[in-house]
Amino acid sequence: MSSRSRPRYPLGLRLRTAVRRRHRLVAAALCAVALTLVILRLAPPDARTTPVLTVAADLPAGHALTAEDVTVSQFPVALAPAAAFSSPQDAIGQRTTVALTQGQAVTSSTVLGPGLLTGQPTGTTAASVRVADPAVLRHIRPGDLVDVVHHTDQASSGAGKTVARSVTVLWAATSDPGGGSSILSSGGSEDDAGLVVLAAPRDTATDLATLDGTGKISLVLVSP
Repeated sequence: MSSRSRPRYPLGLRLRTAVRRRHRLVAAALCAVALTLVILRLAPPDARTTPVLTVAADLPAGHALTAEDVTVSQFPVALAPAAAFSSPQDAIGQRTTVALTQGQAVTSSTVLGPGLLTGQPTGTTAASVRVADPAVLRHIRPGDLVDVVHHTDQASSGAGKTVARSVTVLWAATSDPGGGSSILSSGGSEDDAGLVVLAAPRDTATDLATLDGTGKISLVLVSP
């Protein structure tokens, strides 16, 4: 028995069929490209990281940083603090100005140095004074506002003169006579006992600098 011959379609019909198949292939390719673009658009951004120096354990204010206190962590670029240190050599030996918790970034404003004045008005100077009674510093924290009162040697028991008003405490250190460590402990350094760093206008800072060794200095905590 002879095999049935395949039907032969007109040339025009065959051309139209081939063109429709080609169109379907092109449309499928375009859909794949569009889907890829949508996925790329909705996908999370490139997770680039940058090294940031962080503390390895909770540290008190006034602590002198050592190599064992810090570690380098990788932070997403968008989340890394702008003033963060990236290497232990940037911070080792410097004292913390505030208490730091484990994993917190070490920045120029969390250690003693020019970074303490970050955000202060133009012309502000960091002035240091030493109070007569270091124990009062247990009640003073960075960010507090204080008046600085000076008592001369001749009138130490009388009314003092207010040399600075509502100046901001940047850092304070005190030695704990009980051998413990307070939130503002200076790590037991006797040289730092009673020392306070204040943010003051330049003229006021000059007045504060002239007080050293001329009498007794006390601080009065004031409300904002």
